[in-house]
Amino acid sequence: MVVVETTMKLLIRLCGLGLMLIGIKVLAGSVILSGYLISSLPVILCTISGILTLTYARQYRKLGWLLIIFSIIYAIANGTIFITPISLISFALAFFAVSTGYTMLATGKIKLQLLP
Repeated sequence: MVVVETTMKLLIRLCGLGLMLIGIKVLAGSVILSGYLISSLPVILCTISGILTLTYARQYRKLGWLLIIFSIIYAIANGTIFITPISLISFALAFFAVSTGYTMLATGKIKLQLLP
């Protein structure tokens, strides 16, 4: 009985990972990056420094989030990132897949509660 329960949790976690990857692929399909490294370099450095600040310098978490937000705003304003239109249905389904997949991956359980 314990083996079946463990196998089911592993299967649910793998399905959750798959749902997350599918949702991210659908959302990332509408983002186009420019191919020039020089114009992308400030965005890359700012994003990496924000991630490193979030990961290793816990007392400066707000600075890390500010660096990531600044890099996104700079990339869109500079023309490094182009966002193509996506339909509301495909965005909603991709967001649902990512959030459900994360819940399945994190807890090993299937929770489908639409309203609190």
